[in-house]
Amino acid sequence: MAEGVWLEGTLADCLGEPLTDAQLLWKNELPDALREVCNRIVTAGGGIWLVGGSVREAMLGNEWKDLDLTTTMKPDEIHELFPRGIPTGAQYGTITVRIADSDLQFEVTTLRSEGSYGDGRRPSEVTFGSSLSEDLSRRDFTINAMAIDLARNLLHDPFEGRLDLQMQRLAAVGEADERLGEDGLRVLRAYRFMDQQIRGIWEPDEKLAQALVSCAVMLENVSQERIWSEFKRILSGINAPQILEKMRNDGVLSRILPGWDADLSPQYRLNTSQQDAVVCRLVLLASEFPQARWRVLDHDMRSLTIPNKERDRVLKIHRIVGKLPTNIEQCRRYRICIDEDVNAHLDIEAALNPQHATGTKQLLENTPMPKGGIEPLVDGHLLSSSSGLPSGRRLGRLKEWLFRNQVDQDLASTEEVLALLDVLDWKSTNPENWPKVDWP
Repeated sequence: MAEGVWLEGTLADCLGEPLTDAQLLWKNELPDALREVCNRIVTAGGGIWLVGGSVREAMLGNEWKDLDLTTTMKPDEIHELFPRGIPTGAQYGTITVRIADSDLQFEVTTLRSEGSYGDGRRPSEVTFGSSLSEDLSRRDFTINAMAIDLARNLLHDPFEGRLDLQMQRLAAVGEADERLGEDGLRVLRAYRFMDQQIRGIWEPDEKLAQALVSCAVMLENVSQERIWSEFKRILSGINAPQILEKMRNDGVLSRILPGWDADLSPQYRLNTSQQDAVVCRLVLLASEFPQARWRVLDHDMRSLTIPNKERDRVLKIHRIVGKLPTNIEQCRRYRICIDEDVNAHLDIEAALNPQHATGTKQLLENTPMPKGGIEPLVDGHLLSSSSGLPSGRRLGRLKEWLFRNQVDQDLASTEEVLALLDVLDWKSTNPENWPKVDWP
């Protein structure tokens, strides 16, 4: 086999048009590992086409990302061809293929001809087929229903997805109500695809816009794990505020987070890091919830299967919204207690009340780190020997009280902290009333 040659497999049963010069240049940048995968499938008698997000990127002139393939071969045949493959979704026809000498992975999915969807979750049965035309007709949006025959340099676009890309429009394949009704998650996928990042917002066509409202109820049939996975991507998007507003207007947001009705204006003002975006947007959505109802927030996030770390951060920051330090002493305690969430909290406050947040940022910049560090200078063993207290609740609370004074008074040595034992009334008072190192 000549180096760099793409072998021709089964010819598609739908019309194709030649790739443009720009698209051919894009194809030439594809990795050799992809060509090896395709050629191995063709040699075994299969047809193979590039599908999914990378075809969209090719049409838009962007670099390829995930490289997904569809084939006439069955999952067990693909697994036999690629023993290192992973059956990530074999019941739906998908094998994640790996080859030697490459770290790349490719999802290879058998052409499908689904039966009925039944409950609107996912197809109740999957029938594998050999028709590219039928497979594309079962996809959600026209911009996702394109395929490239890499050997013949042909684009298969039976539903004019490329035209919708040019028009910056989102449209369903066939009847919008039918497509969204097949799988309720497609409702959220539509909002995610509306956010085209630096390319802005792409509006749905009239039929899809109507279907998003009428089919929102289908979300009730979708697992919370799948909903969170998609919603998190929406929250991470550059144009998340506009998408959240569309979701609220269509009655979709209230189905995901009922009662999270905070004003969306601060969402537009939020300027935070990508790693904090999801948490910050959730806090802003919940910013009008009274602190006394934190259990409702916790319940909603648990129901949505939001991971513990993100859920705890949301609850932690929600508790201190509107509570900023006003002097240097408070700044030291604020830094220690809020720790890694200081920037996220300040970004939220800047979106809600820019003037106050600016003043706090300046105050923090002018506040040096605590002289004694951010950990207690006196540990439990030293405190026990110095105070005569045995291990237990009283000793633990005394240690925390000393740490509070260490921070507030900016003490720098163990001796200074232990000297407080001669000043504080710790022998006769109730330890439950002693100050803690907390915020506010």
